[in-house]
Amino acid sequence: MRCCSTSSRPRRRCWAAARRAGNRWERGVAMACPRCDEPRIGPFCEQCGHSYSNTGFSWRAVIAHDRDYFEARGEHIGRFTFPASTSPWSVQLMGASVLIGRRSAARGITPDIDLANPPADPGVSREHARLLALPDGSWALIDEGSMNGTYFNGDVKPIPAHQQVRLADGDRIHLGVWTTITMHRNA
Repeated sequence: MRCCSTSSRPRRRCWAAARRAGNRWERGVAMACPRCDEPRIGPFCEQCGHSYSNTGFSWRAVIAHDRDYFEARGEHIGRFTFPASTSPWSVQLMGASVLIGRRSAARGITPDIDLANPPADPGVSREHARLLALPDGSWALIDEGSMNGTYFNGDVKPIPAHQQVRLADGDRIHLGVWTTITMHRNA
């Protein structure tokens, strides 16, 4: 049985099927199991049983409206008003991946980190970026081809779309008009 017209490989080996199931590309290659190199689909490897879940410690993302980031990207001043009063909130990272974006009932998009809550960040795409759990318990950031880009640790250039950036404790992810997500590793 073949999975699609773009591949002559059997279903379990088809990279196109892996991509449709939620995998993203890293430098032109689908994410694969670190033990047996099978396409990464779901929370564990279908071939060898390797678990992709984080063990030993946990991570959380703290989401905040960042005035310094807003003002540093001056092109937004005048078009948007920085939210008057906001409080940071956090999300415990769990599972194989965490989607960052804005929900859309019409498109069936429900991000794990939903930036559509008031005050919604108007510069965030529906499926803006993804945090991916790595086998060693750390996390990586992938921009999903967002319209306005994803910035890392204050860099002036956005990260390349669909390429992994490994995250460390204290790293800052900047996206949209005013959103900064700070990564924290809990021992």
